[in-house]
Amino acid sequence: MGKTLRIALATAFAGGALLLGGCSVEIGTANTTPTTVSSDQVSEVAENALEEQVGRRPEVDCGDDEFELENGASRTCTLTDPETGTEYDADVELSDVAGTEFQVEVNVATEPNN
Repeated sequence: MGKTLRIALATAFAGGALLLGGCSVEIGTANTTPTTVSSDQVSEVAENALEEQVGRRPEVDCGDDEFELENGASRTCTLTDPETGTEYDADVELSDVAGTEFQVEVNVATEPNN
């Protein structure tokens, strides 16, 4: 992705958080309502939405801990340009949670970590 992604990300996210990507996933059993969603699922929704927004797919790592399936559940994840290894902090927050469906808001730092 190189320089183009860094510039695109800085430009795309300089204005603040964006509401990105919906997700509908089957979680839990038929008799229970899930209360969490895996970080991998949240990362994938963020990656899909970012790819759609800027035209290139970054890697998003939100760690191992699950997210509570509730509006406002958030954490700072790491967005990585897979071509250069440049990393950015990316605040990822769940929004519009309805059962197992949710969207994410992603706010990517304009300055890289490395």
